[in-house]
Amino acid sequence: MFRIGICDDQKAFCSQIEGIILENQGVFVEQVEIDVFYSGERLAEFIKHEHDFDLVFLDIEMEGLNGLELGLKIREEMDNQTMQIVYVSGKESYYKDLFDVRPMHFLSKPIDVAMLIKDINLAMKLNGCLGGVFCYRKAAMTYKIPIKEILYFQSVNREIKITMITGEDLFYGKLRDIYPQLEGAQFMKIHKSYLVNYEHVVTYKYDEVRMSNSDCLPISQLKRKEIRALQLRYEIERLG
Repeated sequence: MFRIGICDDQKAFCSQIEGIILENQGVFVEQVEIDVFYSGERLAEFIKHEHDFDLVFLDIEMEGLNGLELGLKIREEMDNQTMQIVYVSGKESYYKDLFDVRPMHFLSKPIDVAMLIKDINLAMKLNGCLGGVFCYRKAAMTYKIPIKEILYFQSVNREIKITMITGEDLFYGKLRDIYPQLEGAQFMKIHKSYLVNYEHVVTYKYDEVRMSNSDCLPISQLKRKEIRALQLRYEIERLG
């Protein structure tokens, strides 16, 4: 089940988006469940009580808690880095303000039906890429971690440190042996010792990345051109 949230203080607009989604259920690869909210405060409270979404459509100019403030709350206060956010607005002057929220896309009003459907399919694709499980063995035990919860892998001598949303762990292995399990997911080898999950990169600099847990990791000099190209490719894939 793919969960979509729609939040706009204009009820007619919420109904429009919901109607488009329901009318086009047949073109989506997953079954869709929709929840509608008429204020940012209601959606924030809903998410806070452990109701997660795969994708949310947020109006920016809502009264009270607006879409930009809610996006920052989702990313920073709730520490949710994997929920896909599509902003919707009648204005196009917000792009710079949205940088810290890392939205998947920006839709202009009135809504282009084909573009909305494309965004949902892209979000499903991204969710599918991150929907797998990474397995590793330690002390005769097998551990299974959802790929979307992994921030990065670090090679430490003969061991691998795996950093997750929930904490860290160590197991014996090599970075090159990890790749087969990550096929289809957007991971980048920024350094001979680091393999990072693109979905958890918050900030790029020329020589480092900052992850969603605030860890700053180095980009080796030999990798900088490659990483810039990968970043551009992943963003183009998002925007289609």
